Amino acid sequence: MGRVLRSLQDADGSLDSERVCVQLVQDCRHAEQHMTGLARQCEQLKQELDATGKQSALLARRHHEQENAVLAALDDNEQAHTLAQALAELENEQEALTARRIYDEKRLGYYRRRWQEAERHYHDLCRQLAMARATRCVRQTMAAIRQHPDVTLVNAKQALAHIRAREQQPQPDEPAPAGDQPRRHSADEVLARLRQQRDARP
Repeated sequence: MGRVLRSLQDADGSLDSERVCVQLVQDCRHAEQHMTGLARQCEQLKQELDATGKQSALLARRHHEQENAVLAALDDNEQAHTLAQALAELENEQEALTARRIYDEKRLGYYRRRWQEAERHYHDLCRQLAMARATRCVRQTMAAIRQHPDVTLVNAKQALAHIRAREQQPQPDEPAPAGDQPRRHSADEVLARLRQQRDARP
């Protein structure tokens, strides 16, 4: 951070408002990209939790059916044991799915908190950028006042409005080279012109 601040300073140690604005614009873009990545992560986790919920509902129905089958076969020890083994495996699958759901819910909460922090950071950067732009406009206005002593603080607001309007105007394209070749002068022409000037003197 110290190196960043030093890179934004003028020779006298004050912050260069133009470079500060450029840096803050970059920071805002990075913060926005960070928010987008976190939002994408949250959305992915929500989709996974939705799929887990559907799978849990399916396992619950299978568990109910398997449990009824075991209850119906209790009089047959061998068959009941076989069905109970399948039910135990199903319950193990449910336990694993529940653990996965709890873990994904914790992850979702974590990424939501990070997104909220990133959002606050982004809005804070936007406020800093707005302040930096206002400072830049004020400095430009004061520079205009110093360059033109006839400009007073009464019309400084108008000068500021002009600066903002000028900033919003599209920058002109680089002028294209002229298509016509410049006219060439001859020695006779130069001599004739100079003789005419000499003769016109009193």
